[in-house]
Amino acid sequence: MLALLLPIVPGLLLPPSTPLIPGVTWGPACRSCAVHMSGAHAEGKEEQEQLDAEAAIAAAAVARDPERIAGLRASQLEAVAALKAEVAEAGDSHPVAAALAKKGSLTTSTKFLRALKKPKGTMALIGEGATRTQATLGGYDLNDPLYLSSQFRESGCAGVCVGVGTERELSPDALAKTVEEQAAQKGEFPGPVAVMARGPFVDELQLAKLASQGAEAVLLDTILNGPEATAALALAATELGLQPVIRIGTEEELGAALDAGAAILCVGDCSLPQAAEMREKIPQDVIAICDVPVRDVRGAWMVRDMGYNALIVSDSLTDVCVRDRVPPVAVLKGMLSKGSVQYGLGMQKGRLEGAKENLGTLAM
Repeated sequence: MLALLLPIVPGLLLPPSTPLIPGVTWGPACRSCAVHMSGAHAEGKEEQEQLDAEAAIAAAAVARDPERIAGLRASQLEAVAALKAEVAEAGDSHPVAAALAKKGSLTTSTKFLRALKKPKGTMALIGEGATRTQATLGGYDLNDPLYLSSQFRESGCAGVCVGVGTERELSPDALAKTVEEQAAQKGEFPGPVAVMARGPFVDELQLAKLASQGAEAVLLDTILNGPEATAALALAATELGLQPVIRIGTEEELGAALDAGAAILCVGDCSLPQAAEMREKIPQDVIAICDVPVRDVRGAWMVRDMGYNALIVSDSLTDVCVRDRVPPVAVLKGMLSKGSVQYGLGMQKGRLEGAKENLGTLAM
C-alpha cells in the first residue's frame, strides 16, 4: 500500500493538469465533483445539527414543564418522609443518622473539583450510564453499573455520574456498586475516580444518604427547588462532605448560582448553540460542565472547543456503543483525543480516529 501511495504524494503539489499516475489526469470535472461533494457533506452536517438543536429544545421544554416539576417534587417529598420514618425507627445506628451526626465537622471532598481542572484546550469526561433495552454488547451488559464504572475509569474519565431515584437509575444499588468498584482500585493504575450522584434531591436527608453510600459530589438541579432552596441544599452538601454541582438552564439561574458562590456549574436543558452562549457568560474561574446531548465523537469535540471544562456523556455514549458495536472505552478515548471538528471525521469507529494531535504531530 505504501509503495502505491508514495508516487502519488508528490503529485499532489503539482498543477491540476499534471498526471498523478501515468495515463490518469485530474481534470476539471473531477475537481468540481470533489468540491460539490464537500459542500453537500457540510450542508448535511449543518442540517443535522439544526435538527439536534430543535430536539434538545423540545426535550428541555418537557423536562422543565411546571406540572412535571410539581409532580416530581411531590413524589420526592413522599420519599423523604418515608426515609425520615425509617431513620427514626432505626435510631443512631442508621447510616443516614450517622452521616447527619457528622454534619459540619467534615471537610468537603475536592477530588471531583480537582479532576475537572484540565489544561486549556482540553476537556474532561464524566461517564454516566443510561438504561438500554437492546441486546447486550459482546457479552457485556451496558446496564451493569460495575462494567460501566470500570470502563469509565479505564478510558480516562474524570468522574462517574450515577443516577439515583429516577428512570435513569440502572439499579437501586447502582451508587453503592459504583463506589465499591472504584474504591477497589485504590493503589492501582488507573486509580479510583470521583463519583457524583444525580437525582431529584429536595432535602438534606437525601444528601446524607448519598454521603453514607460514599458519593463524593452531588448534582443539584435549580429548576426542581428554585435558586434559594438549591443554594441551601448546596450548603448542606458541603457540610456533609459532598461537592455540590449546580445545574442551570437559563441566564437567571446562572446569575443566582453565581451569586450563591457556586464553584461548579452544570449547563443543561438547552441546545448546543445555547450552551455555547451560556459558556461565554460563565466566569473562567468557575468550572463549567456541559450536560447537553452530543452526536458522536465530533459532538464532544464541539463542546470542548466551546471552552467547557467537562462533558457528561450518557445516552450519547451508549447510542454509539449499540450502533457501532464498540465498547464504551473505545468511544470515550476517541472523545478525549485532540481531534479537529473541521477535519476529523469523528464518526468512524474502526479505530475511532479523526484528525488528532499525538506527540506534537498531526495524524490523519
